[in-house]
Amino acid sequence: MRATISLRSSMMAATAMPGSLAGLPAAAQEMGDLTGVAMVTGICERLVVAGEDMTNTCDGRLIQSIYRTGRTGFTVNIGSGGAVTFSGIEGKKPDADSQLQSVDRVIVNRGQDGGPISSKAVTGGCSYGNPFKGPATTKCEGTDAEKGAYVLQFRTDGTQPNLLNYGIEETANDADRAFRFGVWSGSRLKGDSANGCVMSRDTEGATTFMVHANVNEAFDLGFYNEAWSFKTETPPSAELLFDGKPYPAVSVEVLTPQQLVVRGGGEEGGFQAPIEQSVELMLRVDDTEVRVDLKGAPAAVARLWDCVGGR
Repeated sequence: MRATISLRSSMMAATAMPGSLAGLPAAAQEMGDLTGVAMVTGICERLVVAGEDMTNTCDGRLIQSIYRTGRTGFTVNIGSGGAVTFSGIEGKKPDADSQLQSVDRVIVNRGQDGGPISSKAVTGGCSYGNPFKGPATTKCEGTDAEKGAYVLQFRTDGTQPNLLNYGIEETANDADRAFRFGVWSGSRLKGDSANGCVMSRDTEGATTFMVHANVNEAFDLGFYNEAWSFKTETPPSAELLFDGKPYPAVSVEVLTPQQLVVRGGGEEGGFQAPIEQSVELMLRVDDTEVRVDLKGAPAAVARLWDCVGGR
């Protein structure tokens, strides 16, 4: 994932996701390589999710994530650690200081206020102006199959956007694309025909947490602990929780007695959005709990996708 941010083209005019996780089946995802993040401050004038008015829970920050595939997402924080993202594909540019995009999905994480993270298919669009030229409005509207309404309207306060660019030039250029971001580190999987890369970090309890990605848009989670002794023919019962809320996994596989792989199920069950939106991941397996601090994960995931994309 990589970036020269705009909110998207309007900002660009102004500023000019074999080896240690070998053999993992791809969990199809539309979320392509993140290229950057832009954050603006202002007033969340309206937020509606499935017909529910949530304006009073919405804070004064709007974050745009931009992906190499042309997908973009607008995220606002809600309640206690929650977030709502309107995601779609960049569209037409009516003029030099405005931009359109589609909206085909709304991702909702209600944080500590309850409920599992959800990803709802919608039909709609966004329009937004150039925040480099003073206060600008971003408006997104969509409707789901049950005719539920989704609305986001945010007006910036005129402060210059905060831009984070994730260019390939910001990662290592060595043969294995090794990278490091805070406690996270990663590299290419040697000999992997799908151009896979893995990033990892150590957790409390001597467990290493890993994220695997490849050009087939796999995005799978791995856990390794030398003290474990699982049987490959009988995978254990496992549960994932993001910020304390259960999240579905398609399957759990024992790669070795010391290593588990958890796979998601495509767009609705994909792991990238909750990892980027959550503070903590917990794995419950048998009588064991593994907690993973996800601080810095969005930027580390960006570098993971850069590793995959750097041929």
